[in-house]
Amino acid sequence: MTRMVYTRVSGSSWLLLLSLIALLALPLAASAHEDSVFISIRVYDGVDPADLAELERVTVEGFLPILNASDGFIAYYVLHPLDGALAAINIFETREQALASNELAREFVVENLTPLLPNAPRIVEGAVDIGFVEMLDGMADGDISSLHASLRIYDEFEADDLNEFVSIVEDGFLPIMRESEGFFGYYLMNNGAGALATICIFDSENSAQASNEAARDFVAENLTAYLPEAPSITSGRVAITALADINAGANLIDERVFASVRVYAGIDPANQAEIVALTAEGFLPIMRGSDGFVGYYLLPAGDMLAAVSLFESPEQASASNEAAREFVAENLAPLLPNTPTIVEGALDVWFLAAADGRMQDQNYGTLHAALRVYDNYDLTNREEAVELVETIFLPQQQEADGLFSYFTMDDGMDRVAALTVYDTEANALAANELAAEFVAEYMTDWIREEPTRVNGSLGLAAFADVNEGANLIEDEAMDASVFASVRVYAGIDPANQTEIASRTAEGFLPIMRGSDGFVGYYLLPAGDMLAAVSLFESPEQASASNEKARAFVLENLAPLLPNAPMIFEGPLSINSVALPADVRELYASIRFYEGFDLAHFDEANDLAISQLLPALRELGGLFAQFAFNDGEDTVVGISIFDSEEASLASNEVGKAFTIEYLADWAPNPPTGVAGKLAIAAQAEISMGENLVGAPMEG
Repeated sequence: MTRMVYTRVSGSSWLLLLSLIALLALPLAASAHEDSVFISIRVYDGVDPADLAELERVTVEGFLPILNASDGFIAYYVLHPLDGALAAINIFETREQALASNELAREFVVENLTPLLPNAPRIVEGAVDIGFVEMLDGMADGDISSLHASLRIYDEFEADDLNEFVSIVEDGFLPIMRESEGFFGYYLMNNGAGALATICIFDSENSAQASNEAARDFVAENLTAYLPEAPSITSGRVAITALADINAGANLIDERVFASVRVYAGIDPANQAEIVALTAEGFLPIMRGSDGFVGYYLLPAGDMLAAVSLFESPEQASASNEAAREFVAENLAPLLPNTPTIVEGALDVWFLAAADGRMQDQNYGTLHAALRVYDNYDLTNREEAVELVETIFLPQQQEADGLFSYFTMDDGMDRVAALTVYDTEANALAANELAAEFVAEYMTDWIREEPTRVNGSLGLAAFADVNEGANLIEDEAMDASVFASVRVYAGIDPANQTEIASRTAEGFLPIMRGSDGFVGYYLLPAGDMLAAVSLFESPEQASASNEKARAFVLENLAPLLPNAPMIFEGPLSINSVALPADVRELYASIRFYEGFDLAHFDEANDLAISQLLPALRELGGLFAQFAFNDGEDTVVGISIFDSEEASLASNEVGKAFTIEYLADWAPNPPTGVAGKLAIAAQAEISMGENLVGAPMEG
């Protein structure tokens, strides 16, 4: 770890010191009364906490560049405590250069900052008597994510011999600070008129608090004669830190991501699939085409819906919302009956698991999310809570299986939101136990009531730098791009079923998986019946594949298929496919609903997605769920499980669903084929090879 140290130095020596960052210390001496490095402290009361984010943005984007371009600029700090105060600390080589910089910035300040600072500041200015900056790991790379500072201003400062007082602090107090964990910097200055100010800066609130005891003892023993009255204290998070020769005056604190969380109640579950589809097809393209887009999550959960949008700044988030206003009003607002609960602010903690490496190589079939919104949260100890989450809770979550992402943020007042995303529901449930234990042990003093919870499978997850902002989740609820063809043969000799499966695996399936647009293939022998399901990206590709296989079929399969098949074809409406690690057996149920009133198919499909699909998943072992209609009067449903028990149980679930929701549109009981699959092949899972293993033996 390298350090730079400066102490009572003249302006001419200052730049030389900053350029010698690798030095541990320099033996410099100068008069404490010399017009040395100049510091200006402004403390504003009555600042609206809701304006802090805007103050931070305007300062970083507009005010800091002016300071950085000014002669003699050394450092700048902005301190945001939680009590409505704000402190700005400005350091220049000389008073004259500080005044000249103020003149340069006057017009910008009046126009952009003054409206957000309602009261005139208390100002303390003077020469720096002691100045010390510790080079924290990663500082030169801009990797510092947080700093915590304590500003103390002592009135009625009594020091007949200022040099003696400064020496006591420098020789006795500063070494204590430097030995404290997380110490970043220290400044001591006086204004020459009875006011003295000290600034201690640490890399976290915990580090700052840990050092306070040692500091308190030293002051009581050595400095009370000089400091007869208690100081006014401004303490809290450092929102902005800029050092001229370390980072060209840019903000050392990482750029913070702005999050907007909206939770809607009273959603009609039958509308959830349509909301997801409209968001994916219309709203998300507007979001990812907007400046500053970072990410987006949509979480449908029964009669609740949560939307989380991530942007680089609140202004970019607002501009994106404006761009989407017309689309939302026309398409989404009619499906969102109630005003949402909104939590907005900068992310306090965020984690995205190896996104760039993992996401571009594989699609996630589902992501399971848990959103918690805490009202009346005590933010007094916000930084301590954030550090506990970063150092204890997040590592626990990362060690658990399947953590995809984690975010927490607060609105600066009394509301906190936390979003945890896992790759499976099982992993999410296991992690909930860790979360409950963590809250019980560390957070009970700050969490006053149970949070609003939204849990379920994500409908959308998108990130700007991953897949160029496209939806990471397979469009399982609304993807109509897969074309399905189901052929059902009757009158098969059961003694021939194994031979049919063998010939299909050895000769027909290689033709299928070598064809353009191949998605999947299933073969289901069941007594004297046989069902074949082929999936392609388009009907044209399916037809071309059939042409390629025509000669093989005529020579090898047709003699074993005595009757012409019933054929049902159409685009898939539901396409849910699991990604099993090791498939040994699969059991399928194929159902045909003839006489179906297709005028209500979309409505029935929405109900199937919101009601039937979750019920099937609860049975365990659901491998795939498909549904489509033939455009005339028949609906086909296909359910595939990894056990016969679950497959049989699904028939009862499907029957109950049909009676409750579809009786008016499906007047006839379904017919179908059920049994153990002989062949299951999917292009994206196994390069089209058979997932189930060797063909059945008789």
